[in-house]
Amino acid sequence: MKIWFSLLISLLLTTLVGFATPIIICGVVLTFLAMASHLPEIAILGNYCYTQVWCFLTMFGNGSGGQGIITIALTFGFVGFLFESLNFYRYQTLISQPVINDQIQSK
Repeated sequence: MKIWFSLLISLLLTTLVGFATPIIICGVVLTFLAMASHLPEIAILGNYCYTQVWCFLTMFGNGSGGQGIITIALTFGFVGFLFESLNFYRYQTLISQPVINDQIQSK
């Protein structure tokens, strides 16, 4: 029972990290570009890049960049969940049928 609990905690943490990572990355990129748009030397480039990133995010959010970030984050969280589920399945398979070195060498 203890191993199931630890594997489920791992599944939850992987899903949460997969969800939080795109939010943090998008936030950092948008903040950096917003700050760059206030510098006199690169204001035009910073403003243009900020607008393009925001337009990219609005495609995923039905016209809202915030919804686009959440949509991407949910997708990443779901993919993290699937990968960790595969890892959980493979772990259970390897525990019930351990690999023997003789089987590997004969193939």
